[in-house]
Amino acid sequence: MQIDVLMTKGERTRAHIVATAASLFWQRNFHGVSVDKVAIAAKVNKATVYRYFADKDDLAFAVIRYNGEASIEHLFKSSFAEYGAAQDRLAAIYRKAYCSHLQTFDQENDVYGCPIVGLALELGQELPALREEAQRIFDQVETMLIEIARDANASRKITTNPAVLGRTLTQLLHGAFASARVAADPQRILDAGQASLALIGFPETQILQTEQAA
Repeated sequence: MQIDVLMTKGERTRAHIVATAASLFWQRNFHGVSVDKVAIAAKVNKATVYRYFADKDDLAFAVIRYNGEASIEHLFKSSFAEYGAAQDRLAAIYRKAYCSHLQTFDQENDVYGCPIVGLALELGQELPALREEAQRIFDQVETMLIEIARDANASRKITTNPAVLGRTLTQLLHGAFASARVAADPQRILDAGQASLALIGFPETQILQTEQAA
């Protein structure tokens, strides 16, 4: 059963506003989008937005949590559920990230990078608690990448520190999103993915399947 079926009308409305704001903040940044624009895009009254959120900052917190949950689920948990081998999990993470950004590029002729980083960098000084929430999300990402590093070490029977390797993999992923955004080029994500696979000892593993690469 779909989760939204179990939600009340109010919960669905709130979730819809958050999803709409997340898309707008990602593409145009927080300060470039007014509450009026969020209401118009969500097709609700401005008063409805304020019924669920105290102010725009409150909406930003909801958005970063939404982005975090979506990213963890779509990129990481699903990849862990689908694959068992470390290299296959890492390849899947980058494949999903690349395909998502490629779709955006095909539709918008642009790349927007990581929505969590974007919001945290824009509002980190104004809203330290939001930056802390972003770090909490990134800590989850690092934990899963450390697990990949640990499993890769075990399969190759080496003793490289998995915590250091996992942290490096996390930084490479951040860099992939940033580079792709600046260059408006999803290929940068694939490049970082192949470098990450080489780092854990599996340079021969391909991120894209044959039909996707063609």
